[in-house]
Amino acid sequence: MKKTILALTLSLVCTLLIGNPAISFANNFSNTIDNGKIVNGRMLIPLRAVSERFNSEVTWSQAKKSITMIRGKRELLLRVNSRIGLLNNAAFHLDVPAKIDNGTTYVPARVFVEAFGGTALWSEQERKTTITIGLQQVFIHTEPQKHWRMSQERINVLNEKINKATDLSSYSQIRTHFRPYFTDSFINKIIHSHGIKNNALLSKKAEIEYNSTTAARMHQSAYFESGPINLELVDRYVFYKFVDNQWKVDDVNVGRQIIEP
Repeated sequence: MKKTILALTLSLVCTLLIGNPAISFANNFSNTIDNGKIVNGRMLIPLRAVSERFNSEVTWSQAKKSITMIRGKRELLLRVNSRIGLLNNAAFHLDVPAKIDNGTTYVPARVFVEAFGGTALWSEQERKTTITIGLQQVFIHTEPQKHWRMSQERINVLNEKINKATDLSSYSQIRTHFRPYFTDSFINKIIHSHGIKNNALLSKKAEIEYNSTTAARMHQSAYFESGPINLELVDRYVFYKFVDNQWKVDDVNVGRQIIEP
């Protein structure tokens, strides 16, 4: 009786494995790919890597600069830099042609999933696309985005503009001049105050602290001579905000203190 049950169990397992092509011990690939790309708002996937993870047969023709994928009864042929593809010899139009980057062929994810009857789901938070065909899934992560922190060049430019905003009398178009560097609310503030109150020419930049990907601040300080024997300590707090796809100065607060010997 036990042998009969064991035989039936093994038979059922074999039937499931043979009948379900999504379950395969032959596919040893990881289902995660790390070199997807976002180009002009389109998710581009590395074609060979994705195709092989879906058990597709992939052939590259150097002479024709074309790549052919066969999965089941569907055959997809794409040529590099061509907006015309062939699906089972029927022509169709591509919004973005196949491209080669560092030896890897990329195509829009939509082209691949529509050709082989799948779906593509984009996650903005994780910066990845999940492609599903049948019971199989592959996760394609995009290349890291450009670093969101300020470049030293941008820090220097903003600091220079802050130093020049002590006296606004020389500017005929204050908003036009400072809009690329200051937020509108900060421009309104300095116009109302006729410049940055208690400001000083500070050139030394301290390390910037980031509260988030859109907010940061920097603390600057320096000593200046004040009279024959006294010194004046100037503390400047600069607050930055990421708006209009760039970092701008959102506020500046300056404090002064006389230091007596």
